[in-house]
Amino acid sequence: MIEAARVSKRFRIYLNDRSRFFEFFGRRRHHQEHWALREVSFRIQRGRSFGVIGANGAGKSTLLKLIAGISEPTTGALTVRAPISTLLDLGLGFHANFSGRENIFLNCSLLGMTRAEIEERIPDIIAFAELGEFIDYPVRTYSSGMALRLGFAIAAHMDSEVFLVDEVLAVGDQYFQRKCVGKIEEFLGMGRTIVLVSHDLHAIRSLCDEVLWLDRGEVRAVGPAREVVERYLDLDRALSAGGRRPGLAPLPGGRPPHAAPAPLPEAPAPQSVRYQATVDDPEIRRVVTRACAMPDAEQIWARAVAPQPYETYDGDQAIMIGSGEVRVLAVRLLDGHGQPRQRFRSGEPMTVAVTFRTTTPVERPVMGVAIHRNDGVYVYGPNTRFDGVLDGVYHGIYTYFIHYPALSLLAGQYQVSIAVFDKHHLKPHVWQNRLYDFEVAQDVEDHGLVQMAHAWGLLIHAGDDPAPMGEDGIRSTAAEPSG
Repeated sequence: MIEAARVSKRFRIYLNDRSRFFEFFGRRRHHQEHWALREVSFRIQRGRSFGVIGANGAGKSTLLKLIAGISEPTTGALTVRAPISTLLDLGLGFHANFSGRENIFLNCSLLGMTRAEIEERIPDIIAFAELGEFIDYPVRTYSSGMALRLGFAIAAHMDSEVFLVDEVLAVGDQYFQRKCVGKIEEFLGMGRTIVLVSHDLHAIRSLCDEVLWLDRGEVRAVGPAREVVERYLDLDRALSAGGRRPGLAPLPGGRPPHAAPAPLPEAPAPQSVRYQATVDDPEIRRVVTRACAMPDAEQIWARAVAPQPYETYDGDQAIMIGSGEVRVLAVRLLDGHGQPRQRFRSGEPMTVAVTFRTTTPVERPVMGVAIHRNDGVYVYGPNTRFDGVLDGVYHGIYTYFIHYPALSLLAGQYQVSIAVFDKHHLKPHVWQNRLYDFEVAQDVEDHGLVQMAHAWGLLIHAGDDPAPMGEDGIRSTAAEPSG
């Protein structure tokens, strides 16, 4: 279906048009060469899903443009034996002054469809895009998410055997991302071929049969999706531990994105910090009090202002809401040593610590932490009201925390929400919706969402014993979540 044999792509970089002019008429070279791809080889069979991963600048989008025929390789051979539908750039081919409906006709015409074919499919395209009355508005009035919806809807309703997708799962709202994933799964069920570029490793692992890992334009690995993704995560964790190139945005608090977490000081926590917890574990107390010590708490308190309500939205999705009585100062995801982390392994401990101050006395606040997978699946979200803990009147600076002794989550990317509600759990003093990212890797072959402790057994009602029994007469294996 698609085969690449030692494909390389070179770009010439000129400092300015003057350099290009002098090179054209002279003999000296006035450009620099950049090899976006070097000696890339792979094969994609018909009806398979193929993922491409790598850091920014690795050459992923360049490779998709070569497959789509937008560009040609400098050296090597690239063979594509099927018509292709692409979604490589938001709004690519859209006329800004045309309406969404007119752009559907324009794009479908450019793809070779007749007017009768377009009119037959346009209701399905419009229904999938779900733009409502905006379908008849100029595309220049669209947000990037709306342009994505329209572009994906058009590409998804072509008859192409190969579908190229570049980072569509990283843009737009969670609802539409899930809709895109459903459409991709539908294509795979129809025997179509998918080539997917994404930084969402959970989507890559769940949707793709094979994965190509590019590193600075060269093939680092190619093979079964699970194996390649795990190798990529291993390297990324090693680089992150060494202070280089974390894969996710850092937590708030000022730590630069390319810096390793600074070691915690060995000095004891300030004596003014008092501690309460539902579990008497000295190690948890040591970790949290050190990681969340605030020597400048008095200065922060002195700058307190009167409560002011606020709301922040991303499209229709609320991301921050608050009445102003509570202000969040820091949110930390901590490992078992109290170090801020964004990458954990199944079975490792994790603590979510939220430092906040009140601008007015708050009676019996409901404090909560929720976890979602990055595709919107709600995983878990307890709060202090449900658990009947941490009651009282709050007026000062505090850190509430939730400690997970062993993460039961399976590999994937996740998001944390934090909230402090009033005592009736109706009014949010502060709610930050899915603002804090973390990633989980695992060492065992498991599928699903969580790893649950379990045991296997067998009753033999009739017939031969399938295997010899141990001396104790018991043959069962208990599987515990690995650390």
